[in-house]
Amino acid sequence: MSEIAAVTPALLAAFRTDPGRVRANNEDVPLVDAERGVFGVIDGIGGQAAGELAAAIAHDVILQRLSRPLGTPPERVREAIAIANNEIFRRAGGATELTGMTCVVTLAIVTDGRLTIGHVGDSRLYKIRPDGLQKLTHDHSPVGEREDAQELSELAAMRHPRRHEVFRDVGGALRDKDEPDYVEITEQPFERDAAILLCTDGLTDMVPSTTIDRLVRTHAGDPDSVVEALVDAANDAGGRDNVTVVYAEGPEFSQSMRGRPSNGAAAGPPPPHHVVDTARLEVTVPRTAAAPDVARVNVWTRVVRSRITWFATGLVAGIAAALLLVWRTAGTEIAPPRAIIVSASSSTTALALADALRTVRPGDTLQLEPGIYAEGLTLPDGVSLTARVPGTVTFVRPAVSTDSWTAIETADGDAGGRIAGIRIESTAELPIDVAVKIAGQGRSLELLEITDARRSRGAGWSVGRAERKPCRGLGHAAGSRRRRAARRHGQHLRAPEPRRRNTSDDGGGRADRLQAERLHRLRRRRCQVHRPGRTATISRRQRHSQRRAVPGSLKGGERIDAVASGRVCDRR
Repeated sequence: MSEIAAVTPALLAAFRTDPGRVRANNEDVPLVDAERGVFGVIDGIGGQAAGELAAAIAHDVILQRLSRPLGTPPERVREAIAIANNEIFRRAGGATELTGMTCVVTLAIVTDGRLTIGHVGDSRLYKIRPDGLQKLTHDHSPVGEREDAQELSELAAMRHPRRHEVFRDVGGALRDKDEPDYVEITEQPFERDAAILLCTDGLTDMVPSTTIDRLVRTHAGDPDSVVEALVDAANDAGGRDNVTVVYAEGPEFSQSMRGRPSNGAAAGPPPPHHVVDTARLEVTVPRTAAAPDVARVNVWTRVVRSRITWFATGLVAGIAAALLLVWRTAGTEIAPPRAIIVSASSSTTALALADALRTVRPGDTLQLEPGIYAEGLTLPDGVSLTARVPGTVTFVRPAVSTDSWTAIETADGDAGGRIAGIRIESTAELPIDVAVKIAGQGRSLELLEITDARRSRGAGWSVGRAERKPCRGLGHAAGSRRRRAARRHGQHLRAPEPRRRNTSDDGGGRADRLQAERLHRLRRRRCQVHRPGRTATISRRQRHSQRRAVPGSLKGGERIDAVASGRVCDRR
């Protein structure tokens, strides 16, 4: 919506408001009464209906109060904003759907050559004169304070993630018109060659101040073109928010802008310099009376050898490549992660495991229904495997499998994924060689249960990287202790292999026999029985199970010294 508000002997004004390129509704409201010299912008806060209502209430209340010329301009501005604040707060308290509705206001009165500004929030007022553009308001926001203190550059503030936060608004709480540190009042002279620009953050978050200054000077004398150009610039930059612009200029502003560049310096004739004839790529040197004729110089060699030329060429090529990349990837859509329901047998509502693995992609989750799955799988990188009800999904070895079999194996990669709530069962008839084989990074195992029916018989098992074998060559009691210790510490349990000596001196046979006899004695761990003039031996197994002595060698009350273990056993 674009309108020329009024043409008065003092000011020429125009405004435009636009919802932008992203939002469907418009919570901004321009406030213009050029006959009374009243100009302002209001930006609603609170979401669609609430924000639009807050801005409309503020618009009506402020115009109604300023229509009564009672008090000085600062008093009128301060009182108008305070009344609007209290009315919005009262209306918000009467309906739960309006809770939290507020707005921000920037208001200006031009009268008798004076400019009076009342400001609450993060909308802005700029004053433009031949010597440049000046921001007369301060943003009541964390980012705006840092920008005003020159802790952040304008570009950094425009991109800051907290740029939309404000700590001062209209309608958030009851306020008194004389309350300090609420309405920011600024007074300035308004010269005949000056102009003012009021705008919401939909413009200043998208367009830098240098571009605003340039567009105003380009269209000086035509306020409607000024507001059109500024709103179009915000939309061309993305239009992420509602945009509202109110503009008014003095009677001599356009005349003072003629012949002046955007930095405010007066324009004059250009200094003498070499003129480049781009059609012929030649440099023409101006002739003087004292100088001899100068031949035309071909500049192609100089251009090719110039570092600036190569820098500019590389810069243009980089920009072109970036634009091409953006164009090629603009239509690329990233598929959202899916939860694929899997059952032990395919049905109309769930897929079989093999079918689901063919359609899965990184980021998806295979959700297994309760049941017994007689199949193994290789889980792709980035895919999670979970049971819908933890502990109700069991993987077993299929009866037709004869080779080494792994229940769950993950593919290599760094995308990770979860394996949760799965139960893996190994039986004597269908033993599992490897339960879970993990490759890659980022995998997490949760509520994973692995059971082996063979362990309940007390056999010792050697758990290697991909195999389990019975332990041999150990006595019953010693084997049980070592199996328990291995299970506590997660160690491998295997019978030690005899080490070979260097048998280069004795031919090897005698050394091997000695080593084998030594290992045999260590494994048997026998006890010696003492009797005057006679010694006999019994095995550790016999002593613990049968509890009987060697015939004819022991009598009641005699002692057995367990030499191997260092303990003394009393038969009494």
